[in-house]
Amino acid sequence: MKEARRHLPRGRLTLWVVCGLLAGVAFGLVDRADAARMRFLSDAFISLMTMLVTPIIFVTVVTGIAAVGSVNRLGRLSAKAFVYFELATTLALGTGLLAGDLLGLLPTSGHLLATPADLGSLREEAESAWNGALSLRAVVPDSFLSPFTSGNPLQVLVVAVLFGAALMRSGERGAPLIDLFERLGHVLFWAVRILAAGAPLAAFGGAAYTISRFGIVPLRGLLYLVLAFYLVCALVVFVGLGLLARANHFSLLKLIRYLRHELLIAVGTSSSEPAFPRVLRKLELAGVPRATGAPLLAGGYSLHLVGTCVYLTMSAVYVARITGDGMVFGEQMLLLVLAMVISKTAVGVSGSGFLTLVATVSITHAPSLGGVALLIGIDRLMSEARAVTNLIANAVATLVIANWAGQLNGVRLQHALSAPRPADPDRPEDNPAVVDIRFVD
Repeated sequence: MKEARRHLPRGRLTLWVVCGLLAGVAFGLVDRADAARMRFLSDAFISLMTMLVTPIIFVTVVTGIAAVGSVNRLGRLSAKAFVYFELATTLALGTGLLAGDLLGLLPTSGHLLATPADLGSLREEAESAWNGALSLRAVVPDSFLSPFTSGNPLQVLVVAVLFGAALMRSGERGAPLIDLFERLGHVLFWAVRILAAGAPLAAFGGAAYTISRFGIVPLRGLLYLVLAFYLVCALVVFVGLGLLARANHFSLLKLIRYLRHELLIAVGTSSSEPAFPRVLRKLELAGVPRATGAPLLAGGYSLHLVGTCVYLTMSAVYVARITGDGMVFGEQMLLLVLAMVISKTAVGVSGSGFLTLVATVSITHAPSLGGVALLIGIDRLMSEARAVTNLIANAVATLVIANWAGQLNGVRLQHALSAPRPADPDRPEDNPAVVDIRFVD
């Protein structure tokens, strides 16, 4: 009984996050001026969590790859993941194009342009973003430590895969290092548990700031875009990912219930990165071995941003429509190709969703940069839908690819998703060490 009471507050963390969100909404409606200053709570939480995400990606991917034991097995898993990620992101980009064209048929308040004051340093940010995004340096780091100082998850993934493959081939000499990384990972996950206590405050700050900003958006056409984007993301999740989950014998709605705490963190902070450690642990509890889940989920956070892909093409096409004459078919195809590249290589940029859109537009020149600047006021609203969609899509992708690779414990998955009390990495009895799934050829 004492043990249960000691862990009861942790089980209520989801409730406190919901309370934080509701309090933030109320504060934003009552006092918009002061609510706008509450963003620092969300930003501080994101920064602290992002600080831990980079080393967690490294140690989990390294130990996961080392546990695979065979370069051939790793190659087959990587090939399945690459095909899945490319197909999914291409479909998401195409969906955004179609949605933007359909939305452009609605009546708007005329041709809109941002004032020069709205542009600010947007051109400089665009130049730095796309120059880095289309170069090899966006993927290949300058040094071993540079990915950890820059916070670029794609570069961290490259270093981790190389280091993990080397450990896998090193035999007994590399065993002490593998044990060290596993112990370091245990400490890092405890640091995540400590920081998770601040999630309600982060949700409060993020919600208060978002509501305060929403009140200053007077453009009917941009409100159309926000509502349509939420609708398209819902269709992508509940129709596209729902059918994919059903085809792989698990329920998307139960998965969403299982990850409800992590989804609330994404809503409150408008970012999916702070939830990465807990999602990884929960998927491990649900039957995905770390050797499979760590590289897949880490790769998904760089190469499989479904919500961001929908946002890129949908926003660009619609902004071109309300600021000019729209985009012809050839311009849309160029946008599609460039977005496929930049959406994967600009992940190290702070505020990557909006800046990736700016980088793409600065190359195509189809919509005006002044038109894209109009989205600054509503980007926070759209980033919440992007974050939630990205998180759900990456969780589904990890489960589906693990199933294709024969590494998913279906019985454990069904038990985890259907249990009255979902498995929680904060409970000692739900220790992921009990998941023991062997690789089979």
